[in-house]
Amino acid sequence: MVNIEVIDTGASRAGPYSLGIKAGNLLFISGQVTTPDARDIKAQTLAALEKIKNVLQAAGASVSNIVKVTVFLKNISDFKEMNEAYEDFFEQNGVTIKYPARSTVEATNPLPYGLIEIDAIALI
Repeated sequence: MVNIEVIDTGASRAGPYSLGIKAGNLLFISGQVTTPDARDIKAQTLAALEKIKNVLQAAGASVSNIVKVTVFLKNISDFKEMNEAYEDFFEQNGVTIKYPARSTVEATNPLPYGLIEIDAIALI
């Protein structure tokens, strides 16, 4: 039987879900959104990725453990700037060659100021 552990950073949640679930050697990180003070797509991308990093650290992992990311953009026209911020974040966290697999889709964001949501899967 696989051991399942809830990973909690103490951050608030918008509903009845876990920020992260560790199942065996996999860590599933729920979609992370921006903070109210981040207004443009680059700042919002970095804010969401920092929240993912916090969940990883709470599970004893790091950004280099991420194997799959899904990016949900409110406007696909933000792709270029999101991609630049995404690349900067991974490089600043020591990932320069083995980037995670990634899907990017256009989707409605439930936050009035939200331009992006990102979820991730890590191997730990």
